[in-house]
Amino acid sequence: MFKIEKLTEGDTTVLRLVGRINTQQLEELRKLIADAEPKVKLNLSEVTLVDVDVIRFLGNQERRGVQLSNCSRYVREWIQREQTTN
Repeated sequence: MFKIEKLTEGDTTVLRLVGRINTQQLEELRKLIADAEPKVKLNLSEVTLVDVDVIRFLGNQERRGVQLSNCSRYVREWIQREQTTN
C-alpha cells in the first residue's frame, strides 16, 4: 500500500509518503512535486520499503532542492551510497 498526504507548513508544501514506494509511483510523485514547487518537503517517516529507482529519485530530488525529512537511516545511507557510485 502507498499513499501521499499533502500538507502545508507556511510557504512549504509537505508531501507525507506512507507505505511502500516503488517505480510505479514515481511519475505521480514527480507531478505532485512539480505542482508544489518551489518549496517542497518530502516527509518519509512512514515509508516502509523502497527500491533502487526510488533511492535514485530521492537523491535527485534532494539535489534539486527538495527537502527530505524524517528519513530513516537505511534510506539516507543508501542515497549517499548511490550518489558516490554515480
